[in-house]
Amino acid sequence: MKTLFACDLDNTLLIPRRERQDGDVCAEILNGTEQSFLTSGTPALLRELVRSENVIFLPVTTRSREQYERIDLTVSPRYALICNGLSLLDSGELYDEWEREFAPVVRKHLPEAERLFSKYSGLDGLTSLRLVDGKFLFAAFSDVDIAARRFSEFSRETSLDIALSGRKIYWLPPGADKGTAVRRFAEMFDCERIVAAGDSSIDLPMLDIADVALVPDSGLAGMCKCHDVRVCAGERFPDHILGNVIL
Repeated sequence: MKTLFACDLDNTLLIPRRERQDGDVCAEILNGTEQSFLTSGTPALLRELVRSENVIFLPVTTRSREQYERIDLTVSPRYALICNGLSLLDSGELYDEWEREFAPVVRKHLPEAERLFSKYSGLDGLTSLRLVDGKFLFAAFSDVDIAARRFSEFSRETSLDIALSGRKIYWLPPGADKGTAVRRFAEMFDCERIVAAGDSSIDLPMLDIADVALVPDSGLAGMCKCHDVRVCAGERFPDHILGNVIL
């Protein structure tokens, strides 16, 4: 049985700088500063995973292509879903069939994203606002409270799907979520079983459609519709994830 292991990156497989521990391995440098890390056990577990003939390791991230490419996972997964699943990389190149399939969704909703980009530029507390690879709108704020207040306002002002994750807000084309993308990938590559790992509400669409969902806490577990949800306890989340997949 071929298993698809669909794994979020930031705060799931990747450890942020504020949570770094002794022995962690730097996986990303941004502007000369170490940004993201792997646990000391992750590289060996990833090597074991990618050697498996029965598992496809699929990073699934909201990151742009440029942001994804600056990560060093110590292994090179053949495939990666970036831009929240709107693009598929195959050996580092955009998968043309995937781009064609999702292009109508992007074209339909991009004008609304561009309108909001113009409207929200210069907002108080905004630290970043950009159209990610010309596909969806992303904003970051100086703290989580400002982001939460803005999220309530923004939700009433658009037809786009809107998601909040800490200090970050995403405006996404309806029908273009991680669950839709992961299910489509599984169909294309004849995967019979899906194991998904994620840490936030933006990951729920792929956690919901998985056969096994790996989450960091009971709060996210309570929101997940998967029948087999496994909550991390007593170990760091990346090690919990990879241990479950390999087992």
